Amino acid sequence: MTFETVEVEATFTPDGWPVPSALTWAGVRLRVRDVGRRWESDDGRHLLTRVVDGRVFELYTNGAMWWAKIVSQPPTSV
Repeated sequence: MTFETVEVEATFTPDGWPVPSALTWAGVRLRVRDVGRRWESDDGRHLLTRVVDGRVFELYTNGAMWWAKIVSQPPTSV
């Protein structure tokens, strides 16, 4: 899956790392439950974020815009 532009509600730590509280994916606002691994690359700051429905997104920002892609779906119940 490719990255898509998203809206993210976030605060920032004193050293500039985002701490997202919600993101809007496909027109739906999703509350962030957990923030995991984070890293820097040439294109910006990346972080893994789990939302309340269990999906994990890779978010990244260049400071002005945000992008996201789903990297994991929650396990299905049988």
